[in-house]
Amino acid sequence: MALRQKVTQQLDRHRTGEAHPVIVVRAEPAWPHDPTMVLPDGRRARIEPCVSPLAVWEHLVADRDDEVLVLLTDVPESVLHHGVRSRIFRERVITVEPWDLVVDAFGAQLPDPALERESWAGVALLDAMPAAGWPKLTTAVLTRDVALRHLAAVRLGLGRRGEDPDDLDAATLLRWSAQPGGVAAYGLLREEEQDGLSRWLVEQFGRPAKALFALTAAGRGSEALPLGLVCDALWSTESAEAVRAQGRVDQYFGSLNDDATVRGFAEAAVQVVDGLLAAADADVRRQGHAVLDRAEELLVQFNAAGSAGHSSILRTGFNQRIGVAARALLGGLHDAADTALERAVEHLAEHRLAGSESVRLTRIRMAQRLVRWLDTDVAPPESVADGVDRQIAEWGWVDLALHHVWAGEDAHPELQQAFRQIHDRAQARRRELDGAFARRLGAWATAGPGNDGDLLTVENLLPRVVEPLIRADRPVLLVVLDGMSAAVAVQLADELSQHWIEYDPLARAGTGRRRSLVAAIPTLTAVCRTSLFAGALRSGSQEHEKKLFADGRWGKDSRIFHKGPARGGAGEVFAGELAAAVAGPAPVVAVVINTVDESLAHGREGDEAGWQLDDLGFLRSLLDQARSSGRAILVTSDHGHVLERGGQHVKAPDAASARHRTGPGPVAPGEIELNGPRVVADGRRIIALWDPLMRYRPSKAGYHGGASLAEVTIPLLAFLLPNVVEPPAGWAPVEARQPEWWQASAPATPLATSVTSAPAPRTRRKTPAVTGDALFDVPEATSATAAAPPAGEGDLVAALLATELFEAQHGLTPRRVDRRKIEAAMDALVDAKGVLPAAVLAQRAGEVPARATGFVNALQRIFNVDNYPVLSLTDNARTVRLDLGLLREQFRLPGGPS
Repeated sequence: MALRQKVTQQLDRHRTGEAHPVIVVRAEPAWPHDPTMVLPDGRRARIEPCVSPLAVWEHLVADRDDEVLVLLTDVPESVLHHGVRSRIFRERVITVEPWDLVVDAFGAQLPDPALERESWAGVALLDAMPAAGWPKLTTAVLTRDVALRHLAAVRLGLGRRGEDPDDLDAATLLRWSAQPGGVAAYGLLREEEQDGLSRWLVEQFGRPAKALFALTAAGRGSEALPLGLVCDALWSTESAEAVRAQGRVDQYFGSLNDDATVRGFAEAAVQVVDGLLAAADADVRRQGHAVLDRAEELLVQFNAAGSAGHSSILRTGFNQRIGVAARALLGGLHDAADTALERAVEHLAEHRLAGSESVRLTRIRMAQRLVRWLDTDVAPPESVADGVDRQIAEWGWVDLALHHVWAGEDAHPELQQAFRQIHDRAQARRRELDGAFARRLGAWATAGPGNDGDLLTVENLLPRVVEPLIRADRPVLLVVLDGMSAAVAVQLADELSQHWIEYDPLARAGTGRRRSLVAAIPTLTAVCRTSLFAGALRSGSQEHEKKLFADGRWGKDSRIFHKGPARGGAGEVFAGELAAAVAGPAPVVAVVINTVDESLAHGREGDEAGWQLDDLGFLRSLLDQARSSGRAILVTSDHGHVLERGGQHVKAPDAASARHRTGPGPVAPGEIELNGPRVVADGRRIIALWDPLMRYRPSKAGYHGGASLAEVTIPLLAFLLPNVVEPPAGWAPVEARQPEWWQASAPATPLATSVTSAPAPRTRRKTPAVTGDALFDVPEATSATAAAPPAGEGDLVAALLATELFEAQHGLTPRRVDRRKIEAAMDALVDAKGVLPAAVLAQRAGEVPARATGFVNALQRIFNVDNYPVLSLTDNARTVRLDLGLLREQFRLPGGPS
């Protein structure tokens, strides 16, 4: 490459008019490569070694083809006769100076003196030059750092990984060491180039590079990353075992003997592996896990596994934190005042493997939530209305957590034990609530549908919620997820709320809450779904449901799509007929999606807890279609379900489903007799199982037909797009989505090396008991019974609005926000302890939810003085957070610093 470059350079710079000259180059008279070389302009060149003046002369007088002849000789120019020199290019022997070639290759004019002092680098840069040449510079001087950075990029193979010289840093260097064959290829370079390049890299990137090349010199360079993780564990503790292991590791570094360098190297290695584990590319993540595997092997080899429990990245450290969390979970069951559980879970979440072990962490958090729930006082339901409302507001969340904890742990015995005990205790409490609810349900079924009060039932959903929308010319997409329970709705609603605003369609007083329906009895599809579409209690089939729509019961041109007609052909997510209906003028488009119900028969729920939007057939695509059509969204079900959890098979010859029977036999434990006008069965009577751990038929993944809360409660999720300026009459944004015990009550104290610190006192959480004697009383929303704000906060907003700073900030806003709206918004945030959905905050302040983000931005301009985040938007701009402490500090309010 260097010879070709020199010949080309000479021919370009010195045009003699001869097309195929003879060029004599001073070099060793040996050429082990192909004697023919093609020049950039297409001419062929032939290289011939010449050991004497006679050999040069013989080539000059010999016949040759149309080609440039390049003669390599170490004969001094003065020895060549004048007659020889007169017949060669430029009448002189050309000397190849490496720096001339290097500088020319970079498009510069001269080398930096510091670069010239790196005598090894000239030849290295010529040898390493890419086929396309070095990149052309815009400066006249080729500096040392520019040249060596490009050289290092080639020698480390950055281009093969999609990186360039500007990406070269300590992290890149460590990642290179883990590439298969990378360190071995570096060892094949000339010794002077290895020494010079490593010296420059250490100069550039400090301790990580110094440690890496010490390992490389000792033959351990390819294990740099796992060794770095081991060093991070051993050099951050002073245990006797760790000190002994440090001595063994020191041998890998040769004569380095520099603790500061090892610590810097270890810190860099942790950062690099953390990046590998979090990478989007699966191959890169696998490489990160392979590094962890090797690090664990090295720990065993150094007899140091016991010293790595505090590591924030090694699996040993993660497993130890799991053990601490498992013991804290069990401790929380026996000592509710102990704060060790909050600290242990947060400490586990801070481990760098928490992201890749997210399923295990989620299950531990779910167990933690169940421990919190078990620490509350839970009154039994006072009525059917109370039961289904609390199922949708709280106990469905308990069911979701139970599903995750049941899914369990595959490796850690202590955690398995903790999950088992927490699940059994929480399940026992849930069964008590189901039993109490079943007794209320029995009385309610007998009383009939005339005494429901404000209670929504499956048969009055369309008359009470959908018909008002039809009358107001609001097109509706009604999605019936057959079998969806309150637990399924929890996750689905959270995901949908990232793109839609959830509403309460029956919010009379302006405070929105998530609603629920009561299923028909028995809780079977043939009864409940037909009752839903008929607007009256009855049993039927898909054909009956189609006829209701064909007869115009829910508006002219309204359509219903069941599983078969909704499915599309090849290349279609769903049927074109369904897409046209959603995009068209039909008042109601109803779509039945059977994914959840079918999973009960085929076992999907038995494998993994929880449902995501993408698990539910074509629902995501359907909602996208509704978005562009401006439809209001109602997502509901016909009944819920219970899951198979190792329950009891009760033999019953009169079983009509897995969860109800029709015979006259006596009621056994776990059963309830239901009779009256709400029972859609022969004789208006059935016997249903209320115990979720019992069934009449062979095992499946789940069941319905019974009288448990999870089967009888039907979630109702209502959504509008964020840009809807005028919601339908009576609709208000849903305010509270999570029970209080779902989140930690306060930030956990940082965990030290153990979690045995003295417990801090904790206030016992209480669920407000339901008052009132009426069977169908509907209790106040949970949010309405929230604890009062701390003393002094009642006057906080008044004091805030009276400050000079507020007046000044308010006056600086481009568009003045009404003071009454500001006062209402701040009152709402203070009452909610600083956290509210943005749509709810806007509604409380008298703004339409569609303008929520703009309204909050205006408030931020007023209250975020000097950009301090007094008010912040989180959760993809769905949630507003008020930092009360920072508010007091910035506006010098009572309770803040003076």
